[in-house]
Amino acid sequence: MRFVGTPTLGLTWINFVHLFMVSLLPFATAWIARTQLASAPVVFYAGLFVCIDIAYNVFERDVLSRADGTQVSERTRHRSRLRSLIVLVIFTRAMLIAFVAPRVGFGLICGGRILHLWPEVPAVG
Repeated sequence: MRFVGTPTLGLTWINFVHLFMVSLLPFATAWIARTQLASAPVVFYAGLFVCIDIAYNVFERDVLSRADGTQVSERTRHRSRLRSLIVLVIFTRAMLIAFVAPRVGFGLICGGRILHLWPEVPAVG
């Protein structure tokens, strides 16, 4: 948050949206556990991650656009943005795949989460 300075109304709202979506995760997780990875709960879970990640992408873009080149290099911005978009694609595919193969969809969700939890953006190419 050191890049933001005084938060704007838009940044505050996207943060609220993101936090609200994240607050739904325990219910979705419990539904998946109760149904033992049935298709509908995994589709919902993946869709929830798609919504969370869209909010995260908007938040990330806003925050990184405020940071100057001495705080975050252009290369790091590009790699962060690319990673975020790749994860969004993974979550979207997981949602679609979960209709027919919920376990595969759940595995993709886990893979996408691992990419977001990586502390540094890996070099591309």
